[in-house]
Formats: sequence, structure tokens, C-alpha cells
Amino acid sequence: MKTSTKRILSIGLAVFLFIGILVVYSSFIRPEVSALTEKRALVVSKENLFQNQENAVAQVRELIGQFESLATLQGTVSLALPPEENVTGILNQIQSIANLSNVSLGSFSIKPLAFEATKQPLVRRLGTLELSLIARGSYTNLKQFLNSLETNVRIVNVESFRVVPAGDPAADDYNFNLTVVTFYQE
Repeated sequence: MKTSTKRILSIGLAVFLFIGILVVYSSFIRPEVSALTEKRALVVSKENLFQNQENAVAQVRELIGQFESLATLQGTVSLALPPEENVTGILNQIQSIANLSNVSLGSFSIKPLAFEATKQPLVRRLGTLELSLIARGSYTNLKQFLNSLETNVRIVNVESFRVVPAGDPAADDYNFNLTVVTFYQE
């Protein structure tokens, strides 16, 4: 065989191999690349969906936590400013404070006062209870009683007080005439 024939045959064989490679690429590799691209897009979209759902769950948990803290705050405010008069509660607190301070309570009277007006329609009005008390004890114990009364959980304002010796002026025994005001929500 002549060299020119060998050259033409090798060029023809190279062309057939190149055409074969193109056929294999277009028949087998290209469809798989398309399928792989679709699967990658599906994975990315599912990851985005999962991340969005995870963010939504985190936001819902945060809102639930905020509502729970608001409920706790409402409970705390209700201790300081109860939603009703709760006369027995304030009397129980005063009696407990008196017992802790070694002060004896003589007499008391309770007078509900008129509601304070408010211009804001969504704000609850404040009700007021005026309590007049007579307490008896040593000066130190009466001071402790007054301090504990003012720092009590429920809001109590001391309107007036008067210290009068009880019996012998030389003894450390006094009567404490006290007027306090406490509040509640309507």
C-alpha cells in the first residue's frame, strides 16, 4: 500500500472514531448530564424549602416564647396590681406583715374609693381601697412594719400615720394609727 492510501485510510478511520465519539456523547453522556442537572436543581430547591420551614418553625417558637413571657409578666403585674379588689388578700398580707414584725393589729376599716378616670379606652381603670389600721408594738417593730408594708408585693401607699404612746410613756409601746391606699384593676 502506498503511503497516500494509508494516510487516507487513517484520516477516514479518525473521522469514523470522531463520529463514534459524537454519537456516544450525544446518546449516552448528554442525557445523563441533563438528568444530573435536574436532580441537582431538585436537591437545591428541597434544601431551600427545608431552610424556609426551619426558619418558620424558629419564628413560631420565638413567638410562643414571647407570649409565654407576656403571660408571666401579666401574672407578675397581677400580683402587684390584682384584677379585682381582693380585700381578703390584702388583709392577709397586712396580717402576715404584722406577725413578721411582731406588731399586733387592733382595728381596721376598709373604704373603697371611686375609680380613677382614664382617657384611653383600652387601659383598665384603677380602683382604690383605703384601709385605716391601728397597730400596736415597739417603735422599732412599727418601723419594720411600715417598711415591710411599703415594700410588699402588692402596691401600697401610706397616706398618713400617727404614732401615739400606748399607756406608760416610759415604756417602748406605741399605737400606730395608719391610713394606707392600695390599688386594683377594674
